[in-house]
Amino acid sequence: MKSKLTTILLLTVFSIAVSAQTSAQFIDLGQGGAAKVSNNGTYVCGNNYPAPAFIWSESTGRINLNLINYSEAFGVSDNGIVAGSYIDSNLIAPNGNPTLRAGYNENGVWDSLPGYPGYPVLDEMSYNYGYGISADGSIIVGMQWLPTYKAEACYWDASGIHMLGRTGGGSSRANDVATTATGFRIVGWDGEANGPDRRAFYWDPAPHYMGGYDTTYPAGQCEGLNSDGSKIVGGSVGAPFVWSEATGMEWITTNYLNYASYAKDISDNNIVIGYVSIGVGNYQAFIKRPQWQDILYLKDYLIDSLGITGISGWYFPFANSISADGLTIVGTAYPPSGGPDAFVVKLENPTPVELKSFTANLENGKVILEWITGSEVNNRGFDVERKIQSSEWKKIGYVPGNGTTTEINSYSFTDNSTASGNYSYRLKQLNLDGTFTYSNIVEVNTNAINEFSLNQNYPNPFNPTTKINFSLPQKSQVKLTVYNTLGEKIATLIDGVKNQGTYETNFDGSRLASGIYVYRLEAQSVNGQSGNYISSKKMILIK
Repeated sequence: MKSKLTTILLLTVFSIAVSAQTSAQFIDLGQGGAAKVSNNGTYVCGNNYPAPAFIWSESTGRINLNLINYSEAFGVSDNGIVAGSYIDSNLIAPNGNPTLRAGYNENGVWDSLPGYPGYPVLDEMSYNYGYGISADGSIIVGMQWLPTYKAEACYWDASGIHMLGRTGGGSSRANDVATTATGFRIVGWDGEANGPDRRAFYWDPAPHYMGGYDTTYPAGQCEGLNSDGSKIVGGSVGAPFVWSEATGMEWITTNYLNYASYAKDISDNNIVIGYVSIGVGNYQAFIKRPQWQDILYLKDYLIDSLGITGISGWYFPFANSISADGLTIVGTAYPPSGGPDAFVVKLENPTPVELKSFTANLENGKVILEWITGSEVNNRGFDVERKIQSSEWKKIGYVPGNGTTTEINSYSFTDNSTASGNYSYRLKQLNLDGTFTYSNIVEVNTNAINEFSLNQNYPNPFNPTTKINFSLPQKSQVKLTVYNTLGEKIATLIDGVKNQGTYETNFDGSRLASGIYVYRLEAQSVNGQSGNYISSKKMILIK
C-alpha cells in the first residue's frame, strides 16, 4: 500500500550578496545529516536518525521517505532516484524480525535490490546495503553480506547483482560510482584478513589497489569521484587524497595524520570537500580549491570569504558531497541549539557564461568544435582541452571571449592533430578575475567511418533513460524518431543536417509506460553525395 509523502518545510536560509554577480546561501534542512547531492545539484538526500531518510530540492523542500518504518539514503541520481537501504517486511531474519536491505526510492516508493543467489539473511541488519548511484540512475553500488559474516563489494544494474570480490581476504565495500566513456568506475575499500581492514580500491569491474600514505600499513578508503571517474578522493592514515591514473595519490594535507580525515567528494573543476580530525572526536569540514595552497575550514570560508555571518555560532563537523559544477555543497553541522542539522550551501557562479550548445564533428579527418553562448559576463576566453581515451586532459588551444555581452556569440576551433581513436573535448571558460568553469564533455571517434550504422541502445532494458548511438559516413539529413508498438510517434530526437561522424543522444522515458518501443534512423546524404539509410531497433522500458 502506498502512503502519502510527508513534506517538511525548509527551516532557515541565510543569504547574502557578495558582489554584483556573486551570492551564496546557507540552507538549514533541519534535523539529521545530508549525505549526497546529485551531480546536477538538483537533489539532496540524507538521514534523520532514528527517523527515515529524506530527499530535498529547492522546488519541493524536504520530503521524508517514510513509507517504511526505517530507511537510509546515501546516494541520489540526477533524476531524483535515491539509493540506500530500508526495512523490508517481506524479508524475514532468523529471529523473525523484518530485515534492512538494499533498495532504491523513486517517487516516494522503496523497491528492493536482489541479494546474491544462495546467500541467506544472517540477522535483521546483515543482508545487503546500497551506498551510491550513478548520475543516470543505471548503476547502484554497495555491499552484500556473505554466510561467513564477511561483506563483499557489489553493484546492481538492469541485469541484477554483481559481486566485485575480496582480494585481501577481509571484507570489501563499494561507496560510489561514475559512468565513463568505456563503462563505469566504482570506488570503495577492500580489507586484508591480516592487515589493514580497509584499503583504497576502485573497480571497473576488475579490482585496482591504489596504495596508501603509510607503505607499511596502507590503511584507507575511497569516498567519491568526479562525474567522469577520472579523479577519485578519499583518505589514508589521516591524509586526504586526490587520485588520478597519471599522478597517483596526491595528498591534500598531511597535517592530520593518524586521525579520521577524509576527502569526501570532488567537483569537475577540482574543488574538494571533506573533513579532518583535529584530535579525537574534534572534526572540521573543509574545502580545497585548486588555486589554494592548503585547505580552508568550511565555516571560515563561508563567513570570511562569502560573508554568511548568521552561522557564526554553528559547529561544522562534516562536508559530505559537492555537485559537478562546484556550486552546491552539502553535509552535517551543529547549530547552537544542538543538532545535528543537514545543510546545503548554494553558490552562484560569480561570472556566468550561458553556454547554449557545444558540439564536436569529424570532417575530413579533422575535429570541428563549435559552441554558442547566449550571454557572457567578464569572459576572458576559452581554453580548449582534449583527452585521448584514458590519458589526462591537455590544453590544445585558446579562443578569446567577448567580455560582457547579452548578444548570442558563436565560436569554433579545429583540431588538426588527430589519429584513429576516441577523443574527448571540453572547454575551460576563463573569467577576468582568474576563476574558471568547465563545460560538458563531448566525444568523437576518429576511426574511419565507411558506412551508416544504428547501434543498440544502452542500457537495454532501461529505466528511465537510455543512450542511442549512430554513425554517418558523410554529411546527411538525419531524422531519429521513437514509436510505440502501435506505430504512433512518441518523440523526434533529431531532425536536421549532421556532418560525418558518430553521434549519441539520450532518450528519456520517464513519462512513458513500461513496454517495447522502436527507434528509427532515416539518413539521406546531401551535397550531391549518394547514399540513403533507414534502420530500426527495439528497446525495452521497464519500471
